[in-house]
Amino acid sequence: MIRISHTPHERRGFSLVEVTLAIGIVGLAILSLVGILGSTFQQVDDIMQTNRALAGVTRLVGALDNPRSIIYMDDSVTTTNTKYIHQQFPKLDPSASSMPASSFEIAYRMFTGNLNNSAQANNTKNAVWLYVYERKVLSSADEVSASAGSTTYNVNSNPSVMEVAYSSSGNFTPAQASARNVVGVPMRVRISLSKLLIGQRYRVDDTTLEPKSDQWTGSEQLPDVYLYPLAYLPVVVEFFPHDYAESSVYTTREEAPILVQNIVISR
Repeated sequence: MIRISHTPHERRGFSLVEVTLAIGIVGLAILSLVGILGSTFQQVDDIMQTNRALAGVTRLVGALDNPRSIIYMDDSVTTTNTKYIHQQFPKLDPSASSMPASSFEIAYRMFTGNLNNSAQANNTKNAVWLYVYERKVLSSADEVSASAGSTTYNVNSNPSVMEVAYSSSGNFTPAQASARNVVGVPMRVRISLSKLLIGQRYRVDDTTLEPKSDQWTGSEQLPDVYLYPLAYLPVVVEFFPHDYAESSVYTTREEAPILVQNIVISR
């Protein structure tokens, strides 16, 4: 009779319980890794958004110092900026033909309801919505063809430039972004009057030319720029990633800004 003996060198197979436990352990490790990677990617995206917003602050400060550089965009999809904000809204620069307004006067009047129209209801008397974005620049030859009505963008042009724009409808659409050759996602910016104005004597008596005793409480509309006694206008700038939502949506929903900055516009 032949006997089969098991030596120490021989190994038995894994049981079903062992295989199940091993698969479970590997699955938990993969899920943990996916969770870590997901939070890491979110942090990287947040950092990139913040960096873009910081770059946008620099451009926005320049635009508020020189509001004649803010582009006006109507509902039509156009590649060229044929108008600037002060050209579309004469109330920002009412004496342009005889005595052009200063940059401070134009920026100040943006917060006194002069940007409201029938299609744009998202600008309140003390807040303005603008867009900051990066776009590829046009070459000199392209600028010439643009004036003739046929524009070909130099997609490989470098460096790109940042623009500040006002949209007549409040919505910066994907079609407009494509037409403006926007790089990445535009930033939606809400500029509102700072609470630093609260308690300030913000109005001048037009008879005595002395500051009135009444103080700004945060809800009043600013007076005419010539009746504003302070030499500065403090504003709060909030940056949001633009998801191409309608103005009726993003102006009413609760949304945490990516970046909040306090800016002082000086006379």
